[in-house]
Amino acid sequence: MEYRAGLIARIEAAEDDFRQSLLRLCGPDLLSVDLTMTQLRALFVLGASGALSAHDLADALGVGPTTLTGIVDRLQARGLVHRIPDGHDRRVRRVDLTDAGRTLLGDVDEVRRAYQRRMFARLDDDVLSGMATAVEALARVCAEEVAAERGAPVRGAAGGDPDHPLARSAR
Repeated sequence: MEYRAGLIARIEAAEDDFRQSLLRLCGPDLLSVDLTMTQLRALFVLGASGALSAHDLADALGVGPTTLTGIVDRLQARGLVHRIPDGHDRRVRRVDLTDAGRTLLGDVDEVRRAYQRRMFARLDDDVLSGMATAVEALARVCAEEVAAERGAPVRGAAGGDPDHPLARSAR
């Protein structure tokens, strides 16, 4: 068990170093988006989950309804989200990304991916193969956790849930 704890500590330290390097190297590009961190978090949550009710989005962000209204109003004014009727309850309005919101998230993700590709290019094939295996295993475990949380059976990388972010990103 001590060996395993040491491996986990090494992984955590390496992840911290990687994140810090990422922010130093591409932080200006990532942070040039003129949004507050809470607004950016709202976009990330909607990008991962799809349209959410205001209540669910507020819960995900850890803010109250009044605060969320301001966040959504400002994002909507910038054309990044819109409110849409709920298909099951006419009283509920869901918040979803617009095409511009999806494009913004794609641009942010592309900055991160470009940095990663530059770093990956410096690694040999054996290291990349090991990383691919490890990340695929981690994705499976995460999908299992999500499925268990929802009480759903696990099938494939996205746990069999077509609404899971891993399933949507594969489309």
